[in-house]
Amino acid sequence: MAIWLQGIAARAASQRHWELLEEAMQAICTWDGTWNQWSAQDKIGPWLASLTGDAAAVAASILREYPDSARHFSHLADDSTSDPRIRQAVRQR
Repeated sequence: MAIWLQGIAARAASQRHWELLEEAMQAICTWDGTWNQWSAQDKIGPWLASLTGDAAAVAASILREYPDSARHFSHLADDSTSDPRIRQAVRQR
């Protein structure tokens, strides 16, 4: 399910459809926070790391609202290639 949602989020980001990206990210984070599936996280993590600009801002905003999911991507906090907003959003508190 989360991989399917990530595909929707990726398409929304590429089309600059911010409302759909926000909705898809909320669904991803809800699902991920509940199920903690590594196979999905292995696909979502690199995608989060690749986001820049407005897409990164939207994703980071949602990640901050879902700390149970954000912690699954805490390794991105030290990834200098990730957008600073993503790195901050997943940094464990």
